[in-house]
This record gives sequence, structure tokens and C-alpha cells, in this order.
Amino acid sequence: MKSEINKGVYSRLLLPDALRTRASGHMLFWLIFIGYHMIFFFPILPDRVMSADTRLAYLLYYARFIPIYYGAMIVLALTGQPSQKWFSPFVVLFIFILITHLFTKPLYHFYQGLIGLENLPTNFQLIGKYYLRPWIPEKSRDWYVLVYDLMDMQLLALPIGLRWLRLGAMANLRRSEAENRKLEEELKELRAQLTPHFILNVLNAASTEVATFSRKASDYLIHAADMIRFALYDTRSEFIELKRELEFISQYLKLEAMRSSQRSKIVFDCYGDVDTGKRVPTLLITTLVENALKHGVHATHEPSYVKIDCHIEQDKLTFQVFNSKPGIKYPVSEKTRHGGLGLATLKRRLEGYFPENHRLRVSDKPESFLVYLQIPLVL
Repeated sequence: MKSEINKGVYSRLLLPDALRTRASGHMLFWLIFIGYHMIFFFPILPDRVMSADTRLAYLLYYARFIPIYYGAMIVLALTGQPSQKWFSPFVVLFIFILITHLFTKPLYHFYQGLIGLENLPTNFQLIGKYYLRPWIPEKSRDWYVLVYDLMDMQLLALPIGLRWLRLGAMANLRRSEAENRKLEEELKELRAQLTPHFILNVLNAASTEVATFSRKASDYLIHAADMIRFALYDTRSEFIELKRELEFISQYLKLEAMRSSQRSKIVFDCYGDVDTGKRVPTLLITTLVENALKHGVHATHEPSYVKIDCHIEQDKLTFQVFNSKPGIKYPVSEKTRHGGLGLATLKRRLEGYFPENHRLRVSDKPESFLVYLQIPLVL
């Protein structure tokens, strides 16, 4: 709990959500940066304090690092992060030197025009004469100005170093959060796996216990466990082997037959080679069976009838489901009323999988309901 609180504090410090907070942090840093350098050098040269022009010159000198820093960051952002090549540090260094020069040269021209270099301390006069020369160097010594640009960059070590530390801390924080999310997902997955296993083990143990008293009840529990196992592990992909889906339908019908054998007759006939390795959309034909049982068997206490015919050809499946309709419908539970995917969903799936290569016919009569479906088999 304490580590989570600490991570929350670090996250707010390193990745503040509010733009105002980020801007305030940057402003505070640059105020401290400029104030520190001004105060650090003033005791050494007391005459700086006495001259307003000198104070302005030093203030602008240190303040120019603000546009230099952000200008370099913008250029790096626009050009992309440098690759991990041996010359990458030199490219970054060249960009910083160039931007430093572009901001420093106009500054010394400003000094010369407003104050006059002769009215500033000696160090400004010695360096300024190089910056006041033409933009394109005419003499070899004119290139010395780039050495001064490089020397000035030592003052950028602090903001750049802090930025790298922040980026490193942010990367570690994101990595830690990603690892925590991964652990949470693994824990959820483990719990999701343990819960079904527990249910299946309980059903299998219960079937063993009741076998001595009722073989029918034991078989019912075994079939229920097989169906749960199928629903949990075999329906994760979009397509499933036809053989496996038909086995599930067979178990489903056996379970329903055991449940309503006194008042319902359920017939399932399958013709053709099941072991073809061909596939069908998962639970597509099971939807037809489920609807027939829901509307033909579960909706009444009267005698009912369901007839299912399955014809398998080389590359085609024909599936027909016929069920009787009750004369008197009894109230059904909300779970039963809204259970199943329904014909509307089945039609949408057919249009998605086989838009021009399927046949679906529905015959709805007062006493019966018939659905005829023909789809291609998929390798």
C-alpha cells in the first residue's frame, strides 16, 4: 500500500496532468537558475551591482539559455530522437552549439547598440568582438566564437541533466506500472482458470458420489461438466472444427433429453463424414438448436418435438432444425427469455462470414417452426 502511494506521488511530480502545474514548475526552475548565477558572481565583482547596465547584461546573458534550451528541444522533437549510433551525441552537440550561436550573436549586437561593449566588464568585451563580426567567418580566428558557444553550454548541463533524470524516472515508472498491470492480468487469468477448474472438479466429484444412488443424475453431471469445459476452452476462436461442435450439440441434446424426456422427443440425425477437419463459425449452428429448445421445449409443459438433420458434403454443410410450437405458452425466466444469440445475431454473423455464399430459410407456421441453413465448410 505504501509503495502504491509513493508511486502515485512520483507520478504526480514527474507527470503532472495540469498544464498550469507543468508551466509553474518550469518557471520556478528558470527563476532559480538565473537568480543563482546572478547571486553567485556578484560578490566576486561588486561593481556589477552598482551598474544597472551590467546587471541587465548579465540578466539577459543567463536568460538566453531559456530559448536556447527550448529551441533545442523543439528541434530534436521535430527531427525525431537521434538513433543509437556512435555519432548521435555529436549530432546533438552540434544542434545545441548552432542554436546557442543563433541566440548569442544577436544578444551581443543588442549590447553594442543599447549599452556599448566598452561600458561592460572585460569578459563581455573580449568575447563580444567575435560575435560582432559577420555571420559568415572571414578569418580563421572568427571560428573561435564556436568555442565560446561550446563553453557556454556547460551552463546547460543542469537543465539537460535534470531532463534526462526525469525521462529516466518516467521510463522506470512506466515500466513499473506495466509490470504491475501484467502481474494483475496474470493474477486475473489465474483466478479465471482456477474458478472453472474448481467447478469442473466439483461436478466430477458430485457425479461420482451420486452414481451409487442415481446413474441418470451422475450422467447428467458428467455431460454438464463436458459442456462447461467446451464453453470455457473451445469457444475462444472464431472458427471450430465441425466435429467438435457436433459433439457439443450431441451432449447438449442428451442433457435436454434427460431433463424433459417425459414430455419431449428430441431427434438428432447426422449424415456424411464428420472427420474432415473442416471448420465452421463457433456456436453458429448451436444457435439454431438452442432457439429450437428455448421456443419449442422450454416454453411449454405440453408434449413437444425437436428434429435436427445434419448433412455433411465435401465442402458444404446443410443444417435443418424443426421444432413444434406450443399451443399454450408458459411464463419463462428472464435468463431463458434472453438466452441464446438469436436468429438476428446469426444473420449478422452469416453476412460477415459468408456474405454471398450461404442460404438461410425460415418457415414459421402456427404449430411448427423450421430453419434451413446451408454454409460452406472452411479449411
